[in-house]
Amino acid sequence: MNAIRQIVEVKNHKLSIELPENFDAEYAEVIIFPKEEEFDFEISEDEKALMRKRVAEAKEEDFEDWDAIKHNFL
Repeated sequence: MNAIRQIVEVKNHKLSIELPENFDAEYAEVIIFPKEEEFDFEISEDEKALMRKRVAEAKEEDFEDWDAIKHNFL
């Protein structure tokens, strides 16, 4: 799974998001929150290491196909 978090400038009610070359998905889910200073936080190195470990240990069978479950959320 690829996850990208970016803070981008809104210009004329539009956003422009540039994806890295290795992002080869046909579709992407986009969730937009207004950036507010009070929501700024730092992730500790320990938390980053834990997230990297969990992503590295993830197995294909740990995930469900979005097409099979989207009716639960839409």
